[in-house]
Amino acid sequence: MANRRLFRILLAIACFVFAGVKGWQIWQGEYEWIDVFILVAFLAFGIMYVVILTKNTPQE
Repeated sequence: MANRRLFRILLAIACFVFAGVKGWQIWQGEYEWIDVFILVAFLAFGIMYVVILTKNTPQE
């Protein structure tokens, strides 16, 4: 894959969107323990991608 930066940006956005959807379900009160686990997992992956993106930025 030639441009991994764009791919990582899209993955980070997708992770935060899915975490937001799960967070909304939890906020509404319609959730089980697996929903909380999935929320935490998507947040962790999203933060991981943001850290990777900020770490690999070219130095000016």
